[in-house]
Amino acid sequence: MHRIAVVLLLLSTLLWAETQEEAYFRAMKAEEAGDVSSAVKAFEDAVALPGPYTAELQEILKSYYDALGVKDDSASGALSFRILGDAGFYGLRYDEFGSAKNKGEYGGDMYLSLTPFMDYSSGSWIHSLGLGLTGDWFLMNDNMPALDTNDWTLALGAEYSLVGQTVLLNAGIDLNFAEGEDVSATFYGWLQKEFYRKGKDRFGAAAWAYYDSEGPMSYALFASWNRTSTYGLNGSAYLGLRFEADYVSDYKKFLADYERKLKEEAKKICSTSDTREECTVKVNNGWGEVGMPLTVAYCMQKYGDQCPIMDENAIDSLYWEDRIDELMDSIVVPVSRYYGKWIGPTLRSKISYKFRNNISVEAKLNIFYGFVIDGPDPEYEEIQKFVGNWGLMACWKPNFGTVYLGLEQIYKGYSLSNYYKKLFSKGNLLTELKAGFKWEI
Repeated sequence: MHRIAVVLLLLSTLLWAETQEEAYFRAMKAEEAGDVSSAVKAFEDAVALPGPYTAELQEILKSYYDALGVKDDSASGALSFRILGDAGFYGLRYDEFGSAKNKGEYGGDMYLSLTPFMDYSSGSWIHSLGLGLTGDWFLMNDNMPALDTNDWTLALGAEYSLVGQTVLLNAGIDLNFAEGEDVSATFYGWLQKEFYRKGKDRFGAAAWAYYDSEGPMSYALFASWNRTSTYGLNGSAYLGLRFEADYVSDYKKFLADYERKLKEEAKKICSTSDTREECTVKVNNGWGEVGMPLTVAYCMQKYGDQCPIMDENAIDSLYWEDRIDELMDSIVVPVSRYYGKWIGPTLRSKISYKFRNNISVEAKLNIFYGFVIDGPDPEYEEIQKFVGNWGLMACWKPNFGTVYLGLEQIYKGYSLSNYYKKLFSKGNLLTELKAGFKWEI
C-alpha cells in the first residue's frame, strides 16, 4: 500500500528537497549572521548535493577546516549513513456504490517503516543503498471483507539510487509477506532526466516501471516539471501515458460452467426419486431456463423453506449468504483468470507551501483514465475506468522529525457495458485519515 509513497519520499529527499544553490545561499546567510557551525554544516550539505559549484564549495570548506583545525576528508569522497523512519496510524473507510448491494466498511492500519541508507558522494554523484522494513497491522479488519485485509503484512526491501546533476535513478525489490499467503516479490524502477532549468523550475522526462510476481504490472512515461524552494511554493507534475496489466476474472466462462454444473447436479438429485422423464420435465419446464431459477430450485430442494433468499442482480448471491461451504461441496467451479491490459493518460501532481516556522501544507492529485485493450471477452473490452488519488496534509517539522496529519482518498469508477452492470459496482472510494511521525537520523 505504501511502497510507492516511500520511494517518492526518498526521491524528494535526495533530489528535490534542496538544490546546491539553495544550500549555498543558506550557508552564506549563516556566515553573515556569524554562526560558524551552521555555515560549515550548510557548506557540507551543499557539497553533498549535485551541482556546478562543488569544487568551489570544497575550497571554501577547506579554508574553514584549516581555520578550525579539522581534517578534510572530502577529497577522497564522503561516506555517510542515515535512517528514514515513518510510524503512523491510518483510519480506513471503504464505500462501494452503484450496485445491488452498496457496501460501507471501516477499519484501521498501524504502519511502520524503517530504511537505513548508506550514501556515498563522489564529485557530482551520490550513490545510495537502502535496506528497508515495512509493516502493517490491520485493526478491526473483520469489518473489511471487501478490502480482504490480512491481520498483518510485512515487506523486506533493497533499493539503490544514483543522483547526478540532472539525472536520478532508483530501483529496488521487495519481498512481501502476509498472514496465510505465500511470499511474493515486487520490482520497481524510476528514471528521471532534467533537460532544462529556469530559476527554481526544472523540466524533463521520467519513466516508471512496476511488476508484482502475483500479476499486477505498470509502466509509464512522463513529461516532468519540478519546482523547489527552501521556503515558499514547491511543486511537481508528471503528465504522460500509462500501461498496466493484471489478472481479471472471466465471469462469463465462470457463469456458463456454473450453470452447466448445477444442471448436472440437479439431474442427479431428482433422478433419485423421479423417473428420467419426470426429471427432464422438472429441469426443462418446471424450473424454467437454466441459471438463477435452476439455482433457486436446487437450493429449495436441498433446504426447503430454509433456503436463503437470493438476489439475482448481485454476483455475490451466487455464493449464497448461508451454508455456502456445505452446499458447494459437490459444486466446485474454478474462476478462470485472464490477463487484462489497460492503457491511458495519467497525471501525478503535488503542490506544497513551506512556512518559515517549519510548518508546511501539501495537496496532491494523481489520476489515470484507462481503456481496456485486451480483456476476457468483447463486452469486457468496452469497460473504461477512472482512478483518482487526492489528499491534503499538514506537517510540522521540529528539530527531531516531522509530525503529519492528513486526509487522502482513492477513488475507482467504471463505465460498464450492459452485461457487466449486473456484476460490478460502478465505483468505490477508500478514505484514509493519516496521523504519524517521520524522522531521519
